[in-house]
Amino acid sequence: MTAEFTKSSETPAAGDNGGASEGEQPRTCVDISIEDERWNAVAGFSKLIPSLAEATLTAVELAPDAHAVSVALMSDAEVRSLNKAFRGKDAPTNVLSFPSAPVARSLGNGRGPVFLGDIALAYETVAREAAEQDKPVLHHAAHLVVHGVLHLADFDHETSADAERMEAAERVILGKFGVPDPYGDGGHVPST
Repeated sequence: MTAEFTKSSETPAAGDNGGASEGEQPRTCVDISIEDERWNAVAGFSKLIPSLAEATLTAVELAPDAHAVSVALMSDAEVRSLNKAFRGKDAPTNVLSFPSAPVARSLGNGRGPVFLGDIALAYETVAREAAEQDKPVLHHAAHLVVHGVLHLADFDHETSADAERMEAAERVILGKFGVPDPYGDGGHVPST
């Protein structure tokens, strides 16, 4: 297992290393845990995550420097276990989001960044879906991070109107990173 605590203040293009340069003030606190080493083969992804989180929080008018998220890069088996335990679904899924409880969010005020919650991505499912959709794994994984952070920011896709609002936000945010519309040409809808 590899764990990184990364703070970011730049918005690099997908594939750039990203991260804050020396002397810059951090903007977003992101705890990244690489539970499945295969994620390391997705070049630049772990370094892109803080910038994706920052851009997403900014887009929904949450101050990036006042919020924190945790991202776990896992295997299908690990995500399947979480999906079964917390959602009663005995199957892997591409991304899971676990928003923090409202009381945890209120406790963060005045004591550092407010912890919004956890996101977990399943390597095999993400890689398989990217291949099926003929897109780079990096682009699909970036989409799922943005999708997950939006869930932590209280976005959902339970109704058509909510889904349209969420998808529109995803398109704008991902466009800043040079990631094409994830829903264009029959793109896959995230399963969370």
